[in-house]
Amino acid sequence: MRNRSVFLSVTSLLLASSMGFATAADARPWAVDAKQSSISFSGQHVGKTFKGSFTIWQANIDFDPARPEAAKVAVSIDLASAKTGDAMYDKTLPSADWFDIAKARQAKFVATKITKTGSNDYVADGQLTLRGKSVPVKLPFTLDIAGNTATMTGRMTVKRTAWGIGSGSDAKGDWVSLDIPVQVKVVATAK
Repeated sequence: MRNRSVFLSVTSLLLASSMGFATAADARPWAVDAKQSSISFSGQHVGKTFKGSFTIWQANIDFDPARPEAAKVAVSIDLASAKTGDAMYDKTLPSADWFDIAKARQAKFVATKITKTGSNDYVADGQLTLRGKSVPVKLPFTLDIAGNTATMTGRMTVKRTAWGIGSGSDAKGDWVSLDIPVQVKVVATAK
């Protein structure tokens, strides 16, 4: 799948293991529209803003906004698909000190809980696994549904060193910001 699909993947994984007592029959399956969906990231490198996205990912989503505790979401992101449009960054990201794709090419997100916080606002708690390390994260998101089409938008900030990303060359954030905003937009159709 393409860039826009990556954000959905993260969201999907967050929802995947919501409330272990729920069954798949309690949730509604959704098909992601890859052309309208995205997972992107940004940050600062020596004072200059960079932006990137993932172009390959997969997601399985079962989610009913009335029963977020029944959600099932599984997301896998190909870290080698990260693109920034800058040749130096694109060459550096797959390296051992950054994404280390030779050892762990896939990032995975699995939801542990989805909480409704407003009329169309939610927070997905889950585990994001990168470089073989799982770290708990929270993704606040808004979900708008019109007919059979749902649009999810979310944003969270992750500290890259929590997964050891860039710890060998820039553990203190002297060159690259420690905090990396991640933006997710997912457009999906009910199956």
